[in-house]
Amino acid sequence: MFDTLSRSWEYAKTSYALLWTHKHLIVLPLLAGIAALVVMATFALPLWQSGTIDQWAAQADAQNGNRAMMYVTMFAFYVCNYFVIVFFNTALVACAMQALAGERPTLGYGLGVAWRRFGPIFGWAVVSAVIGVLLRAIENSNKRAAQFVSALLGMAWTAMTYLVVPVIAVEGVGPVKAFKRSLAVLRQTWGTALVGNFSLGLLSFLVMLPVILIAVALIYLGVVSGSAFATAFYIAVATILLALAIAFSSAADVVFKAILFSYATGRKLPADISTRELSDAFTPRQ
Repeated sequence: MFDTLSRSWEYAKTSYALLWTHKHLIVLPLLAGIAALVVMATFALPLWQSGTIDQWAAQADAQNGNRAMMYVTMFAFYVCNYFVIVFFNTALVACAMQALAGERPTLGYGLGVAWRRFGPIFGWAVVSAVIGVLLRAIENSNKRAAQFVSALLGMAWTAMTYLVVPVIAVEGVGPVKAFKRSLAVLRQTWGTALVGNFSLGLLSFLVMLPVILIAVALIYLGVVSGSAFATAFYIAVATILLALAIAFSSAADVVFKAILFSYATGRKLPADISTRELSDAFTPRQ
């Protein structure tokens, strides 16, 4: 048990250390976020301008035709959204595996791997969209326990698919095989994954807290300055800082999965990847 706790904590810290060493990898989650926003705008703006969103919101007891159209639109949105997220996460896993192999990861290499996995990524996006729509349909039903059941099934699905992206990135298999492989690998590492997620959450909190405080201070300075330009400037800086911190934490989660997959599949982790790099990065220089 203590070995699992220690290993999980070390892997979580190593995830941040690897990212700190290869800071350019943060570009990938930033691109994923931008792409997800574009997808959302592509769907939301036409629906909002046509009044469709208001109709769906107002008609809780809509007829089957309207409800079917809502779920079809939701499915299409989920497919596009999941695709862009999994695509860039696959690229990040490929870069992380390259770094774990002792090489310098490049964005071009990661994006190239993701492009070659286009089919499996799209297939997994479709599977995820189907599950997402089913869970939402359960949640929207009139049964009292529907929300609880939907949340429970959602957590189970998230756990079972925890290592699907590393499987797709490394082995290039289709969605069904990736799901089965994720389950098989997770059975060997569920303790490390569980504790590692807690460790990542703690580290993310430690990363986000000072950034949030700085962002709040910047916004406050902008407001009290009385200048519209200063307020806009400080809000822009605060937004950029928050986006970078979120991207860093999100990338660390993906890298942790790559490290966990390497450990579970018997790949040797290089000795020079040490959490000491993270400590040194925050040590004041003379």
